[in-house]
Amino acid sequence: MIKIFPTDKVKILDQYTIDHEPIRSIELVERAATAFFNEFCREFSRQSRIVIFAGQGNNGADALAIARLLIEADYKVETYLFNPTKHLSLDCELNRQQLANLENADFMEVVTDFIPPVLGEYDVVIDGLFGSGLNRPLTGGFSSVVKYINQSDARVVAIDIPSGLFGEDNRNNDPESIVRADLTYSFEFPKLAFFLPENAEYVGKWKTIEIGIHPEIIEETPTPYIMITEEDIAESIVPRPRFAHKGIFGHALLIAGSSGKMGAAVLAARAC
Repeated sequence: MIKIFPTDKVKILDQYTIDHEPIRSIELVERAATAFFNEFCREFSRQSRIVIFAGQGNNGADALAIARLLIEADYKVETYLFNPTKHLSLDCELNRQQLANLENADFMEVVTDFIPPVLGEYDVVIDGLFGSGLNRPLTGGFSSVVKYINQSDARVVAIDIPSGLFGEDNRNNDPESIVRADLTYSFEFPKLAFFLPENAEYVGKWKTIEIGIHPEIIEETPTPYIMITEEDIAESIVPRPRFAHKGIFGHALLIAGSSGKMGAAVLAARAC
């Protein structure tokens, strides 16, 4: 079983890991970026042009670290850091400095005017604008960037969660200001929003990647949500001999349905 934590618990899990492993915050960012990088390289070749959009927070820090790793691996990378308030998180600032110091980095910090790159069907966008801590709809310039990404033909890969998507309840969100990802790599565990059908067009295919969150805090932190995995189900299935038949596995009594409502009874009988 995989626990699914509300997004307001994510910082608690991260901080516990930082305090008790112990590990510096910037090292946890590097660990997450490396895990994303490894998965990304399995999916996309070096022939692809990679365009990275990074925000001012720790999701942006992940994006900048990923940009550096991809450049060092000889990918063609263009990186845009959106910093309209001229205030970055500490980890984002540290990764900005590392990326800016690379001689071959195609890197632009956007403070006011933004001239968007032309995105084609063979390009890959990495979305690192906002993470799971977002709690209000995107507006202004960030909303415009999201809409620009969505109207392009490029494939879109989201870091942890598509920018603009809330981790749980999106009923009061602006659907036009949410990145529509083709693929989402979620750190350590999926977000509850991934399981709701109305969010499928934003999340695309998704996969969880381990970044080494401390197992004690995962075990000790309660959550009302869990995901049952194939491994969990497999443990409940008793192995059957090759020549087994229905006569040796007991009997079932099905009491279900009413007039005109026999669907559940039919399905259960077929399963038996």
